[in-house]
Amino acid sequence: MNKYFLFALLFLFSFFISCSLFEPRVPEYPSEAGVVWITPISPEIVVLNLEAALNGSSALYLDCLSESFVFYADTNDINEYPTYNFNDWIKSVEAYTVTTALFAIVPADSSISASFLEDLDHPDPAAPVDSAIIYREYAITVPQSYYSGTGTPASGIVEFHMIENEDGFWSINKWFDLRHEETYLNTWAVAKAYYR
Repeated sequence: MNKYFLFALLFLFSFFISCSLFEPRVPEYPSEAGVVWITPISPEIVVLNLEAALNGSSALYLDCLSESFVFYADTNDINEYPTYNFNDWIKSVEAYTVTTALFAIVPADSSISASFLEDLDHPDPAAPVDSAIIYREYAITVPQSYYSGTGTPASGIVEFHMIENEDGFWSINKWFDLRHEETYLNTWAVAKAYYR
């Protein structure tokens, strides 16, 4: 009798353990597929994540922005493009209007090309504590966009105001988009504002 009891107990134990084998796995979200994400423990990593997310047309782009994020266009752009709305450009505008529209126009067989290079005139702070300002020279091309569709990138200098949260993770709090003095190319602000 002990033999049958042990067999039944072993069978029940095996049954309950194996039940998890038939549970569906958690699906990978398409918007995150192929994008390498690094835990943002420094301002420099935030920029790497931002670049990767843009190049992958990934919603992870928005994870680089703080909840209090604000985008500021260059004053010259505001004056030269009076019909564009550069006002009140907060995270919800970036998320639900601009980014959605830009990512939607990228053909399936193509991708955004974004690069953010250190601005040698403004080196990164050595050891920032809870906030930092860093500068990058950028070039961003969005296939099929009004400005970038011809292969001409949006270009300029960005002044990122970064903040660190209580968990030690960094994000962009303010994005000041500045014209590059040595080029006549449109800035990222102008390229994005067309879709606002």
